[in-house]
Amino acid sequence: MSKINPLYFALGIPVVVIVILVALVAPRMGGGGKFADLTPFSAETYRKDWATLQGNSYRLECQVDRQLSYVEGRGRVLAVKPIDKDPSRATVRIPIFIPAGTSDSFEVGQRFKCKLRVTRDLLVVEALERF
Repeated sequence: MSKINPLYFALGIPVVVIVILVALVAPRMGGGGKFADLTPFSAETYRKDWATLQGNSYRLECQVDRQLSYVEGRGRVLAVKPIDKDPSRATVRIPIFIPAGTSDSFEVGQRFKCKLRVTRDLLVVEALERF
């Protein structure tokens, strides 16, 4: 009976670990993270006719511009700038509502990926993650 060379284990285990990590991390880096299956939010469409977006969920990648309001037990309203892949477009600020119960802190300049639901004329954050 022959023994397996220990060198195979020394080289094989790190390679297997790297392949597994790449398989887990690559899908999140390539798109919308855990919200990749959602349609990207269009600020232009929202500003033109928000009623057509009512009841739908969207993915929004944004950067916090400022906190507009905070009411304990209800939530906060933030002004955010959508992060656009096309730098030639002008960035507009939009207000989003984050219900109470979110343990995240929000500071100017932080970036988030959000799952938004358009409810009446309000953009309600259902879930979010930093990036």
